[in-house]
Amino acid sequence: MSKCELFFPAVTLIALTLCAESACAADLRGSQDHPLVGRYAGSEITVYKQSQFGEARLLDRPMDLKASGDKLAGVSLTLQGRITTIRYDGPKDRSALEIEQNFKSSLETKGFEILFECGNQTCLGGENSYFRLGGELEGAMVNARFGSGVRYVLAKLARAEGDVYTAILVGESRSAPIISVTIAELKPIQVDRIVFLDAGAMASGLGASGRVALYGIFFDTDKSDLKPESKPTLVEIAKLLAAQPGLKLIVAGHTDNQGEFGYNLGLSDRRAKAVVAALTRDHGVDPSRLTPFGAGMSSPITLNNDGAGRAKNRRVELVER
Repeated sequence: MSKCELFFPAVTLIALTLCAESACAADLRGSQDHPLVGRYAGSEITVYKQSQFGEARLLDRPMDLKASGDKLAGVSLTLQGRITTIRYDGPKDRSALEIEQNFKSSLETKGFEILFECGNQTCLGGENSYFRLGGELEGAMVNARFGSGVRYVLAKLARAEGDVYTAILVGESRSAPIISVTIAELKPIQVDRIVFLDAGAMASGLGASGRVALYGIFFDTDKSDLKPESKPTLVEIAKLLAAQPGLKLIVAGHTDNQGEFGYNLGLSDRRAKAVVAALTRDHGVDPSRLTPFGAGMSSPITLNNDGAGRAKNRRVELVER
């Protein structure tokens, strides 16, 4: 019997289900349960994010809050693939223990192997400030939501098409339980999906339709900082502008339809401004020739029904001004 099991009294197990549309009315718009995990009955989605290829670090042993530097170093798995994060507000009359045990039972029924499980101070190697686990894994803004108790379980489903890992963290606050679910579906990155456009190809696109979509400008999920891999495309934009001194451009940021409209509008605007800033700061482009614009999810070029479509809609466009 593990240390954690000593803390588990008998609990009533409630089947986890996928939410019917009528019962999901209070969920964050555009969100949904993950079909392999489901939700605890009576919960509502407050945060939903999905990246078709991203990275997640999932705790796989007790964390030492007193450690300096990166507290997840050496105590977590770093996984790459399709990453889904969902945060729920749970029903007020349920404990963190009961919710976590329901998830554990449901996952085992579906063929998942439990890799790590802990509760309260056993998650932290004896450190008593166990509510801080929520702050370390979810961010300081929700630290207090984990209140007087935390439960955590990490599980793995082995599949021929790619293993699936899920980590479930439950906090027991005075208002309502908070439930954080992370799912990592492992898959190799598709390295042939991005078409690099040089200055000549950009000029051809602008000449044909007045706009050209670029997929060689990269950002981390939900971030607006340009990644180093963006430099070759930025160099080509600068060449394009140098070759056509009279050309002025709108630099338009676009997102897919995941998440809230207002949030994506702001994110796309910040990304467009980041591109303009890099071109003027690092490549000598006159800022008067560039106008940043955030279009958010308002101008897709294809359906957002699957990962491939959403990837095409996440782009930066140059539009002749």
